[in-house]
Amino acid sequence: MADLNKVQLIGRLGADPERRGAGETGGVAKLRVATSYRKAGEEVSQELTDWHDVVAFGALGDNCCKYLSKGRLIYVEGRLASSSWKTPAGEARMRREVIAHRVDFLGAQTSAARKVA
Repeated sequence: MADLNKVQLIGRLGADPERRGAGETGGVAKLRVATSYRKAGEEVSQELTDWHDVVAFGALGDNCCKYLSKGRLIYVEGRLASSSWKTPAGEARMRREVIAHRVDFLGAQTSAARKVA
């Protein structure tokens, strides 16, 4: 059987997309996406939130920066990537992020969330 590395998320942006770099291939957009779920407790169910770091490259990243803003509901499809490194102090660090291949803008964009290009 072949390997599979696929992530699908539907969630809201916790902040405006952050643009990094630019060039012929376009920039990089960093997105913070919140997904919520309910955890059933003994007396009352509790809503919990997970935060996901998403990276979109090139034209996809440019469109995210141009049209998305905090609070917008989005669908993200991509792959999970991990990286690890050591700080100058010698501490081990690790990061997991979703490398987006597709980002769909869901829901209506409110007038307060519209960006002027």
